[in-house]
Amino acid sequence: MNTVKKFASGDLEGKVVAGWTISRKISAPDRSKNETGSNFSTCYTVEKNGVTAFMKVLDYDKILKPGTLQPAVAMQRATTEFNYEKDLSELCLTRRVSKVVHYIDSGDVEFDGYLVTGSVSFIVYEMADGDVRKVMDFSSKTELAARINSLSVKLRSLHDVSVGISQLHNNDISHQDIKPSNILSFKGESKIGDLGRSLIFDGRIVCPYPLRFNGDLNYAAPECFFPNYSPSKEALYQVDNYMLGGLVTFYITGVTFNLLMHRYLPDDYKFLCIQQGESYPNVLPDMINAYQKALKDFESEIPLEEVKQGLVSLVAYLCNPDPSHRGHPKNVMKTSKTPNFDLQRTIQELDLMQRKAGLALIKK
Repeated sequence: MNTVKKFASGDLEGKVVAGWTISRKISAPDRSKNETGSNFSTCYTVEKNGVTAFMKVLDYDKILKPGTLQPAVAMQRATTEFNYEKDLSELCLTRRVSKVVHYIDSGDVEFDGYLVTGSVSFIVYEMADGDVRKVMDFSSKTELAARINSLSVKLRSLHDVSVGISQLHNNDISHQDIKPSNILSFKGESKIGDLGRSLIFDGRIVCPYPLRFNGDLNYAAPECFFPNYSPSKEALYQVDNYMLGGLVTFYITGVTFNLLMHRYLPDDYKFLCIQQGESYPNVLPDMINAYQKALKDFESEIPLEEVKQGLVSLVAYLCNPDPSHRGHPKNVMKTSKTPNFDLQRTIQELDLMQRKAGLALIKK
């Protein structure tokens, strides 16, 4: 017996949407493996004129499942956020933000024969090889030469990510969700994906979110956990930079800088400081202590002496728990005219370290 399906959005395999042939549905993220993705979207592999791409579809079945939100509220929220991501992606393409996943197409189509709605809203992006966790080796058990080669590749990726964050900041956008699952690989080049949680500050596009931290708290700067945190635009850029430092740590150790610090914080830290409303300045001494110990743990995992000091210094200034001291040492000097959050010196340092790792590999 054929059952009439409620929604077209989750039933697109084999169909053609605006000239794109839908070849297969991509599996939903596995939350048990810390895979992430939109709660209200379904993704497909698509093809058109010999180009294979990635299509993100607003999935009405997911939006209208029983939950805490009323159906009309849920629909409005999901549609607003989806269109916001589309507009940001189109803006980045127009502004030639080269290190963000390229937007290709978008639109709305209608299919007949569905019980509730045949409406399909979609965005098409270039197809990645996978996120960095799937294409890089994060094991510390490989031979030294292989680890150095892996380090060289990782430094190149981190350079790309730094350029991408800087490009976004130069266009008044804070990404807010820099983490491994959002760094995608394209034949050796890394790009930042998923602008869905980003904040834009200049009014070209109406931002649907309050101007405060908006991403995954597992990767957030420590000040973001506190209820009285009220950030400026520059402070939100600094949160991106903290997450970049956390990404450096993850590339080397396989864990985030937050996790390295958490080992040295009291077990009841979150309850006492967050749920009871403690102010961040009052706990900063404990954070600095944990930060200094975490840096030593990070240093011990770096497999190449030629870049060890540079990487520790870079993570130290990107992940400083004190936002007023976060940033390249030359930027935070009182005489500097360069904003603390500016990443140009970081980009140059990562480029130099990648070259050193490449030379070390030749010598081995």
